[in-house]
Amino acid sequence: MSTDKPGEHVGSVLQRKLSLVDMLDPGTFGDVVDSLGELYRVGIRVLDAQGRTLADAKGSNGDFCGFVTASGEGRSRCNAQVSRMTEGPLTPVQGAQVLPGPALLGGEVLSQPCFTGLRYVMMPVVWEGDVLGRVLFGPFAPEELKELPASLAEVVGVDLARASELVTHVRRMSEHKVSRMVVNFAQVMAALLAAGQKAYLTGQLHLEAMLETQRELETQNAQLLRLNQRLKEADRIKSSFLGTVSHELRTPLASIIGYSEMLSEGLVGGLNAEQTQFVRTIIDKGNTLLKLISSILDMSQIEAGKVRLAFEWVDVQELVESALTSVAPQAQRKGLVLKAEMPPVVQARVVADREKLRQVVVNLLANAVKFTPTGGRVDVRLSELGPQAELGASGYHIEVEDTGVGIPADQRDRIFQSFYQVDDSPTREYGGAGLGLAIVKSYVEGHGGQVSVTSEVGRGSCFRVVMPQEPPLSGQGPAYIPPPVDTEPERF
Repeated sequence: MSTDKPGEHVGSVLQRKLSLVDMLDPGTFGDVVDSLGELYRVGIRVLDAQGRTLADAKGSNGDFCGFVTASGEGRSRCNAQVSRMTEGPLTPVQGAQVLPGPALLGGEVLSQPCFTGLRYVMMPVVWEGDVLGRVLFGPFAPEELKELPASLAEVVGVDLARASELVTHVRRMSEHKVSRMVVNFAQVMAALLAAGQKAYLTGQLHLEAMLETQRELETQNAQLLRLNQRLKEADRIKSSFLGTVSHELRTPLASIIGYSEMLSEGLVGGLNAEQTQFVRTIIDKGNTLLKLISSILDMSQIEAGKVRLAFEWVDVQELVESALTSVAPQAQRKGLVLKAEMPPVVQARVVADREKLRQVVVNLLANAVKFTPTGGRVDVRLSELGPQAELGASGYHIEVEDTGVGIPADQRDRIFQSFYQVDDSPTREYGGAGLGLAIVKSYVEGHGGQVSVTSEVGRGSCFRVVMPQEPPLSGQGPAYIPPPVDTEPERF
């Protein structure tokens, strides 16, 4: 975790020593120097503090200097002269003299004579007290040059007559013109440096702000990862707790239901009508509690990833009819009309987990019965095998429709969440833990299918389950156990 303060990063940018490379765009600056070189007809070379060339405009001295350096001694002396100006001190030594006039770009301008009789001008680039580099002008012929100096005549291999002819093509400049050229270039470069410094600092400040934001995001991400790990651990503990408690509750509850059934059947003596009613109420409530505990246990296993779907060849029509018989008693007690619509032809078998698919249908039917008032209607429809647009594959769909209370539009996307109740008030009319639809969704998606709902408040709901004829081997959700090979499937 970073302990830097935002202000510290900004200060580091403002206090950092800048270089010419930081402040000057190489392409733009090179074009400017080339343009000024053509205007002055004088070579201009700009170097940074490390001696690297940033821009180099050629002047009118090419033929003359090329002639002089054609000889070995001339080339050697020329290289020494260039080294003196590019690497030597920016002080009036080794024949250099300070040009009269104000100091430009923070330093004195020096005039450096050459052994050929030509001359150079050296201007240091000083910005905010730091020497960032130097500018070399030339060589050019001083106005007072009448004849070539003896120092050139001493160079072996140089023809003075030819050199005198070529030197006439070199730009001749008076001291006044040289001063104006240097002042003009210094002004242009000062403007470029000011703009470059502003752009560089703006960019660096923006970069520092982005880096600070990134550091903060990384810190927050690390905190979120830790919180996520804690949530996963808490969720694991919750699932383990629910599974353990549910399992431990089922054993004594099964005994309560079993002994109550024995009392109801008179195995330990006769009961009067009121006692029989009480015992039947115990059995009914015990079965309700057992279903709730089973749902909690199923959900905890789903969340823990311990549910494995054992696929086999299943007769869906027979499975739906079996599910109907499970909810028929509750529907009769409420006076509901329970109707099934099956395909007109014998339904081909499909690959599915028989018990899990039956639980899907039973949960949807039980949900419809629970939320449909007395005198209502619950319909279940099974389609023929055929293309299913939702899956892009062959399959079938099961629809459970009721004339119940309906589901508000803003609740339909949430009813498949674990422990979610549309009516979550303490005095809600309908019981349950809100796990039935969550289990339906998990089992359906484990088969590679989809579940959806359409509803209208006060007029009922329709749940639609779309399933493939055979689930994909890489299906989502619970683990896949493929069915045994059945080359000639028969109806169960």
